[in-house]
Amino acid sequence: MFNKKYLEKIKKIQKNPGTAFGLIYPYILVVIVGIGIYYLANEGNVAQQNIPARISAVPVVEDLKIEQPKSIPPVDVKKLSVPTGALIEKGKQIFATTCAACHGENGTGTGPGSVGLNPAPRNFTKPEGWINGETISGIFTTLEEGVPNSAMIAYDFLNPEDKFALAHYIRSEFIKDAPMDSESDLSTLDMLYKLSEGKESQGQIPTEDALIFLADENNRKVKNVDTAFDFISKDQNNKSSLLLKKVTNDLHLALSALENSNQWRNGSKSFLSFVTLNANQNGFNGNIFNLNTDEWNNLYTYLSKIL
Repeated sequence: MFNKKYLEKIKKIQKNPGTAFGLIYPYILVVIVGIGIYYLANEGNVAQQNIPARISAVPVVEDLKIEQPKSIPPVDVKKLSVPTGALIEKGKQIFATTCAACHGENGTGTGPGSVGLNPAPRNFTKPEGWINGETISGIFTTLEEGVPNSAMIAYDFLNPEDKFALAHYIRSEFIKDAPMDSESDLSTLDMLYKLSEGKESQGQIPTEDALIFLADENNRKVKNVDTAFDFISKDQNNKSSLLLKKVTNDLHLALSALENSNQWRNGSKSFLSFVTLNANQNGFNGNIFNLNTDEWNNLYTYLSKIL
């Protein structure tokens, strides 16, 4: 049986439902505060990314590209900075074969090769957005280095004179009121790329090919040493063979040292210098220091024939 007091409260709530909220409000408040405390206590876990980032198990490493050694002749920057008919005509021919496909014959960047390129090729007829500027030095820099994150590669297959010629043609054909370079601009360009000095550029091959080459070269040397060692071991009565065995503690090591160096091949004096410099480490012994000139010559001639 309900207490009379509670029955009166129920009747009161039935007549005025709004009073129910006042009765249960404290309980709602407690629940809200409790949820808030739980959220703050577990904020790190709530925000945590439960799905781990995917990391490639095999990193992609791009190997070196094949590059031929190049000899870049020195040029007179000040002279080439002045446009001439010959330079402009040369630049026109280079533009037609290397640039028009993307930049278009009219220089507006709408050549057949421009389709799908993002960013689009440079529109030479517009003054806005030039990366390095419209000066000779600016265009030369772009040709030398390319433009990152674009289809514009470095034109390192062109020599400096060709790049100057191409810059002159672009400026004369497509750019109105092209800005001139200051002496400081040209001097900086010269120093940056060492144009008046010229330079030698060594070639390179992919690392994988280089390792194969080194392995083959090492195998060739090992074979040469083994062949020479067998020949000398069997050459029992040769005067030079007997002399070589007398001045070596480790014949195989001595032959390996000689095979791995070309310093001694320039003559008997070079041979003497090479052997005596690190005699003990190279498989030779102290008897090497007692040889006379004829013995040195004979030993050098003998080893030159078999190695």
